[in-house]
Amino acid sequence: MKLPNGFGSITCLSGARRRPWAVRKTINGHQKYLAYFASYDDALAYLADYNKNLVVYAPSRMTFADVYRLDMQERRRRIAAITAKNYDIAFAKCKVLSDRPLRDIAVSDLQAVIKQVSDSGVGYATQKRVRQVMHNVYRYAVKYQLLPQSGDISRFVDVDTPQRKYKKLPFITRQLNRVKAIADNEQHPLSPWAKCVIMMCYSGPRPSEFLSIQKSDVKLHSRTYKIRHSKTKAGQNRLVPISRKVSQYYAWWMARSGKTLITDDDGQPLTYCQFRRRFDKVMDAAHCHHTPHECRHTCATWLDDKGANKIAIKRILGHAIPDITDGIYTHKHVRQLKKAIDLL
Repeated sequence: MKLPNGFGSITCLSGARRRPWAVRKTINGHQKYLAYFASYDDALAYLADYNKNLVVYAPSRMTFADVYRLDMQERRRRIAAITAKNYDIAFAKCKVLSDRPLRDIAVSDLQAVIKQVSDSGVGYATQKRVRQVMHNVYRYAVKYQLLPQSGDISRFVDVDTPQRKYKKLPFITRQLNRVKAIADNEQHPLSPWAKCVIMMCYSGPRPSEFLSIQKSDVKLHSRTYKIRHSKTKAGQNRLVPISRKVSQYYAWWMARSGKTLITDDDGQPLTYCQFRRRFDKVMDAAHCHHTPHECRHTCATWLDDKGANKIAIKRILGHAIPDITDGIYTHKHVRQLKKAIDLL
């Protein structure tokens, strides 16, 4: 008997077995064996009971957590691992909603989660990420008709107005020299993270882009790396040149274990929060007061000061090029981008 899509499957395993009927289901993109039974009917009864809270069985019982898991099962295939991890962290802040049926949740319930996050001292960026999780859940529910089109109440959720504590400023040469001294001192415990600061200042990626760079996309011989995932369409799948002055730092990170260029001691990717703690320690050691995003400001400022081509700067930083002449008819070869970055 053919079962509904997403319901799971039942297969009869070969060989002499006491319980040959196996129940399988795809969970988080991987097919898993859930249980084994002596008869097909027992296996089907188990699978039906297992699915009793899923869309294929009883949509009205779907909880906020159920829909989140189903949405992430699709979303993980097309987003970076670090982005998925950040979504999971934001979802954890919605714990109070997890076991509640989606249809029973009101706007006030969603807004209460944001208020709780705000009252705990968490800023605009995290609140916005929590709200994005809500958007994802409700859009999935509307897409698969768990809710009517008007049922997306997440669009009414507000977050705090972003408060800029101070104007973003680029590094000055003296500051970066102090960071470089730490980076070049292999005995210093912060040397790897000081290298990251220099690397970001000399290529200008967003912190999230930098942390998601895959080793397979770094080409030391041609001095380029590819950023596949970005917050903007213009920033996706772009080639970024590596300055001659910092190519040895890329080689150092490439020699470490892990799939991403930047990893922890166990070869695992870092979240922004994990990276930010390490970054701040470097700033304290170098007597600086900057944020990771100011590395991007530094690169943009330096390129402009050195008279680099405006289109090349936009290509390197992943900025949109609105003018049709610049965007379509002007082609900046990688060689020209490397020429621009080597001005630094």
